[in-house]
Amino acid sequence: MDLNGSRIGTGTYPCCAPTGFTVKQSVKTDWLFTIRPRLGVADMIPNTLIYATGGLAMTNLNYQAVFTDTFATAHESGGLNRTVVGWTAGAGGEFQVAPHWSIKGEYLYVDFGKSTTHSTNLTAFTPPIAFPSNEWTHSTDLRASIFRVGANYHF
Repeated sequence: MDLNGSRIGTGTYPCCAPTGFTVKQSVKTDWLFTIRPRLGVADMIPNTLIYATGGLAMTNLNYQAVFTDTFATAHESGGLNRTVVGWTAGAGGEFQVAPHWSIKGEYLYVDFGKSTTHSTNLTAFTPPIAFPSNEWTHSTDLRASIFRVGANYHF
């Protein structure tokens, strides 16, 4: 799995136009682990299982944020890289195509909630002056919709 995204937002300081600021954020994960049962109805359609599923989800969250401005040449960054736990729910269908083989399609929604980190590394002006008592809170919500198809061998 390779999910990633980024956003850049800019604004003008109301007091000091045309100077402004930019916030860049990126989030990435490259694996997903789920533990979830399937509950469904078999053979309502011949050789087919229609099911709902839900349970625990885990992934590695890599989140980075950077603040810069053109007023005081400010720069501040923060981020996190950790395993997060959330939940998943979805539905799917599995169709038997041969005595030991089936194919399936499945939709999953995963939600890992909000992750927050703080930074205290603001610098501004030239030459840079550190403002370690300043605190900037970075937050991200990590959610995804996933559609999967596959083939299963049944022992």
